[in-house]
Amino acid sequence: MFSSPLLLGAVAIEGYAVLAVELLAIRQLTPYVGNATDTVAIVIAAVLLPLAFGYEAGGRAEFASGDEAGIRRRLTRNLLVASLILSFGLSHPFLVTFFQILDGIGLTHRLAQAAAHTSLFLVYPIYLMGQTIPLVAYCSTGGSLPRSTGLMLFLSTFGSFLGSVVSTLVFMTFLGVHITVAFTLGLLVLLAALIGWRTESRNKLVPAAGALGLYIVAINSPAVMQAYGIVSNNLYSEVRVVTNPAENSRLMVINNSPSSKVAAHPEHRFAYVKFIEKEVLEKLDPARPHRILVIGAGGFTIGLEDRVNTYTYVDIDPALREVSEEHFLRRPLTPNKTFVPESARAFLRRNNQTYDVVVLDAFTNRLNLPPDLITREAFMAVEQALAPGGRVIMNVITSPTFEDRFSRSIDATIRSVFPFVSRHVLPQTQVGSVASVLYLGGGHEGEPYEIYTDNRNRSFLDY
Repeated sequence: MFSSPLLLGAVAIEGYAVLAVELLAIRQLTPYVGNATDTVAIVIAAVLLPLAFGYEAGGRAEFASGDEAGIRRRLTRNLLVASLILSFGLSHPFLVTFFQILDGIGLTHRLAQAAAHTSLFLVYPIYLMGQTIPLVAYCSTGGSLPRSTGLMLFLSTFGSFLGSVVSTLVFMTFLGVHITVAFTLGLLVLLAALIGWRTESRNKLVPAAGALGLYIVAINSPAVMQAYGIVSNNLYSEVRVVTNPAENSRLMVINNSPSSKVAAHPEHRFAYVKFIEKEVLEKLDPARPHRILVIGAGGFTIGLEDRVNTYTYVDIDPALREVSEEHFLRRPLTPNKTFVPESARAFLRRNNQTYDVVVLDAFTNRLNLPPDLITREAFMAVEQALAPGGRVIMNVITSPTFEDRFSRSIDATIRSVFPFVSRHVLPQTQVGSVASVLYLGGGHEGEPYEIYTDNRNRSFLDY
């Protein structure tokens, strides 16, 4: 039915690579623009539309039926060019530089940044890969057209299925995102070399493929990740640990967001952690141990030195405990600390315990909160997990003066579940026009909590 099994196999590999690249793009963009629905939609659009145009362009290619040599040359060039461009768009060193440039020229809106990245690094490579199916169709040897078309669509879709499952649940989870990038692009380069081997241009194409493959492996090697201070780079998080010898401190950075800090001197820790410990944890009745739930484990610094109360830390990244103990805390968690590697909503849905204190401290990147944790339903689930008289405290990066719609919306959502809630702004953590705002609530009607103020003695109970 087809002149070469390799060309037919190229259809399956193309399907695998397209889905893997789409998922890798979503994952690699998370530290910079988050992974909210709108940014994910931009990535999906940057894949589907050029893929459609690629199908159409491949069908218009002017090849005589059976011109296998011409098809091989075209496919080889397409795959090599696509791999080269994708290596810029998916590899960590180039991502760091690219977003520094965008910030430097003033293009700071996350949707604009996502659109710029996908336009430059996804659209054209996907367009080239989309030409694979119609180009291979030229090499059909005269079998039934419906049968040939059905077989190619089956192989492409099956390859996409493998790309979605294997790249995430296997490679990203167990080997790391950088290894997944190297494997996916390396697979395209290897395919290009095999296809180009039986052409008259192989003396040029095959060495070029070899050089490109070595470059892709090198730029995504563990040594490069180590040079950037990355200690974990899996399906969920990119984790760096930055040491400050002057302070004798270590900073854990998760998806480009300063997540946790340990220091020899307690005053060098994050202000909001000190506030939680001083105003909430240290005021708990010492007559009995209390149950404390922390959603968003980070570096396990909330209650780090507490040996009395029992802590349950919930985070979706299963590697956080090992990474924290080895690279950040540099010591094991104490026996009164338990780590649950699970989605917070899933944990709250199956949870049947109540907690005296619930701390919400989860972020997807520098400024973005997980969308599923800032809904009324999520806050209601948190309320159900509170013991009678329990408290919930939330760390939210937002405008302290309600200058944007998000700040007003999340404040209204929180108060719809916790009407007696106070806000505490930590001005020293301000980032531009936003700051770290702590919400403290959980009381019943008639039992409002204290009204906290910032260092200018302004009340943040009401606006």
